[in-house]
Amino acid sequence: MDRRRFLQIAAMAGLGTAVNPGDLLAQYRFLDPVRVPNPLQQYPNRDWERIYRDIFRHDRTFTFLCAPNDTHNCLLKGFLKNNVLVRIEPTYGYGKATDLSGNRASARWDPRCCQKGLILGRRLYGDRRVKGAFVRKGFKEWVDKGFPRDPLTGRAPAELMKRGWDGFVRVSFEEAYTLHAKALENITRTYTGEQGRRFLLEQGYDPAMVDAAAGAGVRTLKFRGGMAKLGITRIVGTYRMANLVALLDAQVRGVGPDKALGGGLWDSYSWHTDLPPGHPMVHGDQTSEFELFDVENSKLVVVWGMNWITTKMPDSHWLTEARLKGTKVVVLTVEYSATANKGDEVIVIRPGTDPAFALGLASVIVGEKLYDVDFVKRYTDLPRLVRMDTLEPLLARDVFPGYQEAQLSNWINVVKTGQRPTPTVSQNGMQMPEAMRAEFADFVMWDAKSGKPVAVSRDQMGEHFAKAGVDPALEGSFAVTLADGKTIQARPVFDLTRQYLAETMTPEAVSKITWAPRAAIESLARQIAAAGGKTLFPVGMGPNQFFNNDLKDRAIFLVAALTGSIGRLGGNVGSYAGNYRTSLFSGVPLYLAEDPFNAQLAADGPVTTRSYYRGESLHYYAAGEVVHREGNKQFTTGPHVPTPTKAIWLSNSNSQIANTKYHYNVVFNTLPRQECVVVNEWWWSGSCEYSDIVYGVDSWMEFKYPDMTASNTNPFLQVFPRTPLRRNFGTVSDLDTYAGVSAALGKLTGDRRFADYWKFVTDNKVEVYLQRILDASAPTKGYQIRDLEALAAQGIPALMNVRTYPRTFSWEQVHESKPWYTRTGRLEFYRGEPEFLEAGENMVVYREPVDSTFYDPNAIVARPHPAIRPKTPEDYGFDRAKRDWSARQGRNVVLTPEELLKTQHPLLPSGYASIFHTPKYRHGSHTTPIDTDIMSNFFGPFGDMYRRDKRSPHVGEAYVDISPEDGRAMGVNDGDYVWVDGDPKDNPFKGWQDKGREAEYHIARLLCRARYYPGTPKGVMRMWHNGYMATPGSVRGHETRPDGLAKNPDTNYQSFFRYGSHQSLTRSWLKPTHQTNSLITRRSYSHEVGKGFQPDVHCVTGAPREAMCRVLKAEDGGIGGKGLWRPVTLGFRPTNESAAMKQYMGGGFVVRKASAAPLSPVGRGVGFRCPPLPTGERVG
Repeated sequence: MDRRRFLQIAAMAGLGTAVNPGDLLAQYRFLDPVRVPNPLQQYPNRDWERIYRDIFRHDRTFTFLCAPNDTHNCLLKGFLKNNVLVRIEPTYGYGKATDLSGNRASARWDPRCCQKGLILGRRLYGDRRVKGAFVRKGFKEWVDKGFPRDPLTGRAPAELMKRGWDGFVRVSFEEAYTLHAKALENITRTYTGEQGRRFLLEQGYDPAMVDAAAGAGVRTLKFRGGMAKLGITRIVGTYRMANLVALLDAQVRGVGPDKALGGGLWDSYSWHTDLPPGHPMVHGDQTSEFELFDVENSKLVVVWGMNWITTKMPDSHWLTEARLKGTKVVVLTVEYSATANKGDEVIVIRPGTDPAFALGLASVIVGEKLYDVDFVKRYTDLPRLVRMDTLEPLLARDVFPGYQEAQLSNWINVVKTGQRPTPTVSQNGMQMPEAMRAEFADFVMWDAKSGKPVAVSRDQMGEHFAKAGVDPALEGSFAVTLADGKTIQARPVFDLTRQYLAETMTPEAVSKITWAPRAAIESLARQIAAAGGKTLFPVGMGPNQFFNNDLKDRAIFLVAALTGSIGRLGGNVGSYAGNYRTSLFSGVPLYLAEDPFNAQLAADGPVTTRSYYRGESLHYYAAGEVVHREGNKQFTTGPHVPTPTKAIWLSNSNSQIANTKYHYNVVFNTLPRQECVVVNEWWWSGSCEYSDIVYGVDSWMEFKYPDMTASNTNPFLQVFPRTPLRRNFGTVSDLDTYAGVSAALGKLTGDRRFADYWKFVTDNKVEVYLQRILDASAPTKGYQIRDLEALAAQGIPALMNVRTYPRTFSWEQVHESKPWYTRTGRLEFYRGEPEFLEAGENMVVYREPVDSTFYDPNAIVARPHPAIRPKTPEDYGFDRAKRDWSARQGRNVVLTPEELLKTQHPLLPSGYASIFHTPKYRHGSHTTPIDTDIMSNFFGPFGDMYRRDKRSPHVGEAYVDISPEDGRAMGVNDGDYVWVDGDPKDNPFKGWQDKGREAEYHIARLLCRARYYPGTPKGVMRMWHNGYMATPGSVRGHETRPDGLAKNPDTNYQSFFRYGSHQSLTRSWLKPTHQTNSLITRRSYSHEVGKGFQPDVHCVTGAPREAMCRVLKAEDGGIGGKGLWRPVTLGFRPTNESAAMKQYMGGGFVVRKASAAPLSPVGRGVGFRCPPLPTGERVG
């Protein structure tokens, strides 16, 4: 190339005069390469190839299990060269998995991996590995000085509690364990008894929270292992510590085992807002799901708010393969997602209006009489009569004089008072405590044959009901004479629901509320009905993250129940978020709740259990350590009330501190009240930045103890095998930290039982705990841990022993007529408990989102209806015009659809006019490893490994997606930096306007790139969840480092933001119907039923996608803040396309030479086992 041509190219590229021609050649690859006709003639010596070939040479291999909270576990093969991990590949062992009956998995499960697992080597050797044990300087000084406190309030000195601003010192693990143990003992002693109560009240804690502590300082110690199912001993071990500290309470208060109390056990599944809270309201169990390969059995799949392709990466092929085989895919979403292009139809709705859309479907199905009459009558409570005077369900004892409740015998065992249920592995039916028998009272239907009310027991469902000869009326109003002679009107739940659907949730009204076309609503409803019980509803986390999430669940179940798509292969409802259902390991209580006063030290001896810990929802902590009160009403009562928090120990979790909802309020307002914060981590996260002690623990690739996990989306029982990879960074196992702190407590107290509790850890026999769990878990009984680990070391998992492959929730109820865990034994769509009646949610209704709406927040949408009579704000003693955070949650205001659409959000006039939501994008930014350089670089369009723009916080950065139309109206160009602000009353933290808090606000206010994204609707801003947020250390690094990285110079913590984070705009919300003390649910790990609060089953879920925002331009997007972002000037970006780009997008660069041959059909290959499959049948 001559100089003239070179300069012509440079000018066309807009570069002016190139200083370094080599840079130009590196950036523009269209220049002609050197041509060598025959390399063998030119290079007869091929030794140069060794460089290329040696890249893949290795000395040996090993297997490890990659198990973040998203992809649901993959055994991977690591390749070592000189004892260094050089690459990672799938094991290709999933097709070899078998169960105890010899059934074998399909080879179609292989390869099983994702791009995050394949780059774990960069995290293993990254500069953010936690290399040993670290203690914050101020905390160490506090402990060394003997825990000085304010004599009036008991507070620790504020100058020693500067988490996030303070530095760390490295210490030995033994010293860290001792410091930790001393702090736990001191905190327990300080907050015990009358002195402790006085201190807590002086510190401003709600009296109800102080009362909940029951005078035991140990109740202020909180423990949390994130997604405990991902490590049945390693992570559940954190919760086991909560049980162990009952020994500490016994010593401090001088009480025996019968009166000792344990620490607080924080929720996990519900904390992540993964719990679909309406599921237990319908069927009594935690969550309904089906294993994802069931998709091939369906006729229609409605992918509802689930970005399947990016959130279930190893299992995404099942969806695309099912579609190839004829399954129709409809994608319901709030944007044009990655999954949308895999759909036959795509329906985009307004965020947070999912309940309305589902009710619109139900309205069509009921209005056009497309429902499955037999399923409705046999399996649901829709025929049940409701008293129109009290709105309570009509009970048989209310109607028939001297009525005796039926003797229950259908899959049930009544547990006598004073007795304990049999072990779960031996249970054959629901375990009902005798004291709760009255809760399961016989109810009443109207028999159309006889024209009379008839009593129905919970035994009579499914085929048992069909044999009773009753034909229940679904519509009408009936005069019923009660046993006391009074006559009342009663109506079936179906009829009350029909009226609401017909009068309020018409397709026309729903279309206006949700933005979905009326034709799309009607068409989908008819398709669901036509599928004949073969519709799958895989529902994602997105709709869970709105305040009305329980109503969304109840409404979707209503659609499924009306059409018989529940409990069937190819027809069911499933919620997919995180990794839950630890109850598959129903033997976990033998480990979690082993009695610390009587630990079993013999490997094969019987284990006694006693639950000393107290479950709590973490959302009250995230809301500012509060309970919900408004006016004269306390909404948070009973076991839902949390205790004050003084010590925290976290493992496997960056979500409680660094990625908590309302993050900056937590770290700047709430966390300073705590006195000991400890984190187990192998990667220096934001949680480490705000800790007092950080224990550097092993990565999955370095495990020296085996462990187990499983999944709710696939059938595999998976073991973390011990690995030969050496510990390079002075780390220990999580289990070692529990044993170490316990030993230190034992020395401090003189009680040997602390150390004995971890005997099989210190003896390097953790498999004893694992075998106990296997033996006591129904799906795993019969397996030996030594065999499972040996298979895992070869890259082969095992299959869970379950009744059907795919495992299908509600299969036994629908096919064997066994009752659900509800009062009626049926799917329940009417909630007659007082809390639901007060909220106006006794029926399945629609509420607006509590914040993410252009209209009146949290309004109930309904025309006048005889069964919707909620308590009003005035009933609770506050003005309905009050719409701050507290009032809004308990504000029951009923508006018609027309009235709603005439209202507006109170922040709209101030310019906070856009919805801001933060979906989880596991393909890149959820859990592990968002801040690894490669993942960061490819996360969105702003990645640049060379960081040519030194404003960039990393080699990639977070951004907010806005529609081009919104961007132009705001004066924001594609690629500009923008300020994104939330509700100024609360965000980014309470009190940010106060004098002296400027430095905190400087860190917390969100600054990010704006990306034009036509796939998001006008008025809706999107930012992906879980980018590492700005901290005091990262901001200091960004502003002082020569390279401008937002990286803490002292700890190497790397932020994905220059300032703020996606959590700068969020809050934690507390919904009243999540806080009832009356809902019947199945207990974890058992078939026993209970009532009221249960962590991860019935508790608040937080609603982190509820926010309104204002977007203001901050800086130009061009390098150094000058001009437009370069891809815009090159014509590559939406609405700024060059002529060539438009030609490319229109297919102008493609020449079709011949039509492609059609694809050949592929066999389905899905096995089903009930009764058992013949030996050797393939699963999936």
